[in-house]
Amino acid sequence: MKTNNRAASSAILCLLWLFAMPAEAAAGAIDAAVTDTSRLEEHRVRDAGRKPAEVLKLIDLAPGDAVAELAAGSGYYAAILSRVVGDRGKVYAVDPTPIFEAFPDARKTWPRFQSLDPRDNIVYSVQNMDSLRIPEPLDSALMILYYHDTIWTGEDREAMNRAIFDALKPGGQFLLVDHHGESGAPDSITHELHRMDASIVIPEVTAAGFVLEKNSKLLSNPDDPRTASVFDEAWRGKTDRFVYVFRKP
Repeated sequence: MKTNNRAASSAILCLLWLFAMPAEAAAGAIDAAVTDTSRLEEHRVRDAGRKPAEVLKLIDLAPGDAVAELAAGSGYYAAILSRVVGDRGKVYAVDPTPIFEAFPDARKTWPRFQSLDPRDNIVYSVQNMDSLRIPEPLDSALMILYYHDTIWTGEDREAMNRAIFDALKPGGQFLLVDHHGESGAPDSITHELHRMDASIVIPEVTAAGFVLEKNSKLLSNPDDPRTASVFDEAWRGKTDRFVYVFRKP
């Protein structure tokens, strides 16, 4: 009987080890990507405030994944994601058409990133987020500090959230990060402060079919009064931010 118990215990430990390894490997890939010294220095200096390794470990990100960064901007997260998913994976970096229409100089940002840190596994496009099209099912999608902008760009968030939902595989995750505004604040703060009332986000995203999986305080800052522009030097990189992870059932 003791022999059988030892054999059963060994089998259980072996199974636990096998199941643990993918998570450990994924965490290691994320850490390696973030600490890679070939990343642009202008990106790396922002890591302390953005905590990219900790943020990305909130989702099931792993080598070989297909991932989208929606509102890629300077390529900060796309560069990290590219290193994590590796040669077998793909990163779809999408910039919003309305931003380019409002700020033509924004068109220079991605080409600059590509010239300084070219990544073969990134596919770049410019699209309206409410008519988003990705050519393959995604394991995860990220929208970092852009959801508030849809208030002034006029993009249809209901259609956008459905498009993101449709782009994901069953079980796929949607990671959303943005700046907190005051509770009950009007939409006008998106122009003035680049913030938003977070209370509208969960109902809007779950209405598309998503389930809220995590509501993280990882980027919270209780000292932020939520009344200053996110570009104010006193708060830039130190704002109170909400971090939500949604999953497609």
